[in-house]
Amino acid sequence: MKKGIVGIVGLGSVGKSVEHAFSFYYPTHGYDIIGNYSWTKILESNIIFICVPTPEHQNGRLDCSIVTNVLDRLSKDCFNGIIAIKSTIGIGFMNQSQQRYPEQRLVYMPEFLREKSNFTWFVNPDRIVISGSPLDIDEALSYFTWIEDSVPVLRMNHREAEIAKLAHNAFIAVKVSFTNEIEQICNDNQADPEHVMGVIWADRRVKSKEHLQPYLGPYSGKCVPKDTRELINASEKVVLLKAAEKVNQQTSKRFSKKLNNESESVKSRLKQV
Repeated sequence: MKKGIVGIVGLGSVGKSVEHAFSFYYPTHGYDIIGNYSWTKILESNIIFICVPTPEHQNGRLDCSIVTNVLDRLSKDCFNGIIAIKSTIGIGFMNQSQQRYPEQRLVYMPEFLREKSNFTWFVNPDRIVISGSPLDIDEALSYFTWIEDSVPVLRMNHREAEIAKLAHNAFIAVKVSFTNEIEQICNDNQADPEHVMGVIWADRRVKSKEHLQPYLGPYSGKCVPKDTRELINASEKVVLLKAAEKVNQQTSKRFSKKLNNESESVKSRLKQV
């Protein structure tokens, strides 16, 4: 049953996935600063998903100014529907925004997508994390009509949801750095890291090679590095994540050196032909 109109602000990889999925069930309007889109149609929506970028600031924290700009605009235009923020945000942003815009119905619904499988992972999530007032949470969730009852819905307060999203990506960083450290230890001791990591893959508590595969280099991408640094800079007592980042930097240098050596070797062979 159609509940209303869905609006999406920010049509990057996440926003496009959100727009594509909801368009099967509801009238859907997208808006982005790049392209010819109607802001009026966004204001006619009953629920708006904010999916704009939050790049890393020079201080190592997330820059959420674009999200704030969208909230400012919606406030000035007196939008009174649900505003669901899917952008990854810094710790404390939701509480600050709720104080700044007390009239807005804000919920936080961080997204957990794989960059190469955005749409598939959005329509088939392994969990939904959401924070906000109980009534607003219920209304936001009511739009996800295709989600099966077996998918866990994790309700929590804003700060917990913010940290949870960041912790998820930081855990990926830790796993990748752990794998790269084991790979280095194996190389230094004439052992095959594939065989060594195979023992870990076989553990019933792991049962996955995801992020635990040697020879793939450092963690990278648009999200994991900046989100990990947001957590590192959120407390003066961080130790493990700093170590993971240091390992990643060392791996990056080693990986670049290896690629350069391979490139030089190829050039040398070509000259001999």
